[in-house]
Amino acid sequence: MLAGSQLWQGVQVLFTLLFLLLIVIYPRYLFYRMVADMEEVAERLEGYARQAAELAAGMCSVKGEAAVDKVQRTFDFFLIPPVDLDPYGILRKLEHLLDGAEERFRSVAEELAPSCEEHVKANLVGVLKGGTGINLLAKLVRHHVELVKKTKNLQLAMVFQMNLPIIKRIGQAQMDGIRAISKGEPIGDGIGPLVAAKLMRNRAREIARDVVYSEEVLEGRRLLVVKAKGPGACLGKLGDAVRRLCEWYSVGRIVTVDASLKMEGEPTGRVSEGMGAAIGDPGPEKAKIEECAVSLGIPLEAVAVKMSIEEAISPMLGEIRDASGAALQAVREAVRRTPPERWTLVVGVGNTCGIGNSSSEVEEVKVVERKEEKEEPTPLDRFVRWLVERQKRAEREMEEKKAKGERGTT
Repeated sequence: MLAGSQLWQGVQVLFTLLFLLLIVIYPRYLFYRMVADMEEVAERLEGYARQAAELAAGMCSVKGEAAVDKVQRTFDFFLIPPVDLDPYGILRKLEHLLDGAEERFRSVAEELAPSCEEHVKANLVGVLKGGTGINLLAKLVRHHVELVKKTKNLQLAMVFQMNLPIIKRIGQAQMDGIRAISKGEPIGDGIGPLVAAKLMRNRAREIARDVVYSEEVLEGRRLLVVKAKGPGACLGKLGDAVRRLCEWYSVGRIVTVDASLKMEGEPTGRVSEGMGAAIGDPGPEKAKIEECAVSLGIPLEAVAVKMSIEEAISPMLGEIRDASGAALQAVREAVRRTPPERWTLVVGVGNTCGIGNSSSEVEEVKVVERKEEKEEPTPLDRFVRWLVERQKRAEREMEEKKAKGERGTT
């Protein structure tokens, strides 16, 4: 009896010691495991930044260390937002800074690729912009990793680690988009220019910086189609183009076509219609379109093709390209609502990389197949799911029995 009591006391002491050790050791283990995960993501993003720099240097006609050094310094480019304490005139300030940044990237592309064609230079600008974004993301992740290691703050590590899956997905999608732009292939955000190009059968003329338009006839109605100048990676000054066309023509309706962020669970490529300017610029171009529509009393409609943020910045998927048919149908319906004597202005918003300026140039658009993500559940996951399903089944059976009992009493 005494031996059994001593054995039980020994077991209790052992479990107490193990419990105390877990209290001390497990938080440290958890902390260093989180730091290791964050280090992995930081190194991956830094690798993406290096790959983007190599892609940009490979597109240059100027070779050597000077080109690589110029690309690396361009990736550290930053833009300081204007003062917004007094909101009057902030859009003009913002536009001035954005135009200056655009000219800076263009000058770098001209310096590194002076003998290349214009669309190649435009693609190089797109790669430089994408590389700047991914380089900034890598530096932010590295900053948080070093801050967590310096402070040894478990709560800070947990907060940051919760965002790692999203950061990894965006970083991978951004890198895929940079690769596509370097090859001159379309990305998901190009659905707006693709819809516009399918409507353009006549000669396209330049009307604003990096923007072309053409006069078309659709089902007996007059149509003005506007898009960024392709096939280079351009966005264009669409607001200036819309304002000029509204001054030159009797426009009865403005229809903007653009990619739109979908909710999780919504199918990619779903087309929705609404009111307003579907354009995701920082503000100046959207404001010009809205001011033009308001001052002239022109209805402003939007056609949105739904996709995730990763799909928008990655190579164009087949279901996004196929959604152009439904988007064109929405445009036709908007044209029918316009008075016959007036013009309908259709604006294809988005990055026009790999998308030309006529319907003949977009008969064959290169797309990629969706990569299916299959996550194999662990045995523990399967066991927990079985427990949950078993509990739900038992609850349903209880509800059915209760319902039968209530029907029997009545």
